[in-house]
Amino acid sequence: MAISSLLVLLIYGFVFTWLTIPRVAEVVRKYKIFRKPSDRDLHWRFVPKLTGLSFYVALLVVAFAFVPFVDVQRLILVLGAGAIIVYVGIRDDIYQLRPIIKLILQLVAISFFAFGDDLVVRNLYGFLNVYDLPIGVDYFLTFFIGVFMINAFNLCDGIDGLAAMLGIVMSVCYGSIFYIVGDYLFLSFCVILIGCLFAFLRFNLSHKKKVFMGDTGSLFLGFMFYLFTMYFVTNESVILSIFIPHKSLVSLAALCIFIVPILDSGSVFFSRVWHKKSPFKPDNNHVHHLVLHFTKNHVMASLIIVASLTATLMLFSQLSFNLAHEVTTTIFLIYLFVWYVVLFFIRRRVQKEISR
Repeated sequence: MAISSLLVLLIYGFVFTWLTIPRVAEVVRKYKIFRKPSDRDLHWRFVPKLTGLSFYVALLVVAFAFVPFVDVQRLILVLGAGAIIVYVGIRDDIYQLRPIIKLILQLVAISFFAFGDDLVVRNLYGFLNVYDLPIGVDYFLTFFIGVFMINAFNLCDGIDGLAAMLGIVMSVCYGSIFYIVGDYLFLSFCVILIGCLFAFLRFNLSHKKKVFMGDTGSLFLGFMFYLFTMYFVTNESVILSIFIPHKSLVSLAALCIFIVPILDSGSVFFSRVWHKKSPFKPDNNHVHHLVLHFTKNHVMASLIIVASLTATLMLFSQLSFNLAHEVTTTIFLIYLFVWYVVLFFIRRRVQKEISR
């Protein structure tokens, strides 16, 4: 795919979102499509949500141009499953959908690919010394990864700019991968999302015209990153093997790209269990809340977290090409553990300062 074509898609995503977000926000305000704010909300005034709908519509509109060039079945699966996730997001933004209903619909969306495109993790190629997965375990792992990624990314959307900035970095990473393997459908989706997210930031970081992507946008982004991850870790391209020193490092690369939601959700889960609280009860103890406590500024907090993600990607990219894959994996596991410990003690400090 020519660079000029990618540039056109980038501009399209940006312009489309720039034009549609004010229209969606206007409808939300006019018909008062709001959900009552909860104790976890950091903004006291009503701010239009649902604007993340423009991400899905942007892909939907341009998708028809791909019909002559790509696997139409996969395209239909993306749009169909994406519509289910967007529906979940819209309902949750307006009525706060019951968790069990959200879970069922997310499992249905994931099943589109698990059964419709056989997109199942069956081999870890030596990652954590695991190779072929037993029948049943492979499907369980696939569905678990899907539910985790969709909801973990959604939980990162807690301060201005963070979800969009993370989405841009992740889209750049996966766009580079799909460019290498020649998957032009998903490459195009990555480029369009980058344009959409840059346009969204203009409104999300505004004081007078502020909007949120809502669960509609964050759940959809989490779902798209799940798809990107699955097509990456199950890819058998010979070209990809040239750029990955060892097949087991594919799983490691996917974990590095998604490390912020992994650290956030995992550390929050263990913190709640440690304090004998329900691990599923929402609170303001996420990583972005901790960083915001010290910076007192949404943009600065978001930039610090995104800079940490970028530094992690650069670090393990270098290690992967300079150390044995077993050593790189071990260092990554130690890196995760250290961060979990650090976050545990930071939470204790923040809670003490708040309780004073």
